[in-house]
Amino acid sequence: MRTILLAIAAIVALTAMGQKHTLRATKYHPGMGGAGWVTASGDRIDNGKLKNYEIRWVALSPDMFSRYGFRLGDTIEVTCESVPKLNGLWIVKDKMGRRMRKRIDFLLPRGDNYGFTHTSVTIEKANDKAEEPDND
Repeated sequence: MRTILLAIAAIVALTAMGQKHTLRATKYHPGMGGAGWVTASGDRIDNGKLKNYEIRWVALSPDMFSRYGFRLGDTIEVTCESVPKLNGLWIVKDKMGRRMRKRIDFLLPRGDNYGFTHTSVTIEKANDKAEEPDND
């Protein structure tokens, strides 16, 4: 039984590679009035690095993990025509609330909303468990 479950998990993870998903995008801020300072992956948010745009982290809705095989630590490529600042590589470090579906939440520094409230983005898994992307 355990072997079957592992095989199913592997198939789900492989099917996420190369698939594009269109999600509703929102943003969140760490700290008081926003999220905490530690993500679901256990990583602590360094506010200095966040303010200097040295980290690009996102939270995904639970269905993206259970149904589409995304995992904490995955690197994704984001494409958004309406908000070009969102384009590029981001790392999945957090999970959204269980009622959310087909959503992505961008961790942004306070005071910078990238010029959007809600928008639509396309994501694709870039690779498994990559290190921090270089977004020069």
